[in-house]
Amino acid sequence: MAESYEDRAKALEKEADFMEKGGDRVERMIQDTREDWESKKSSNQAPGAADPEKAAPGGLVEEDDA
Repeated sequence: MAESYEDRAKALEKEADFMEKGGDRVERMIQDTREDWESKKSSNQAPGAADPEKAAPGGLVEEDDA
């Protein structure tokens, strides 16, 4: 038996709601990860996360290609 247009529309709306909720959840996870990364970049607990220019004592020295 063929599915009615109304039944198909309801199923698609339900799927769209599910995907929207999943997208919101992923967006929150990304924001939490960004905040965590920014806090680690400014912390001495994770020295490898800092920007190289800020992490190197006296700054970075560029080598000549002599």
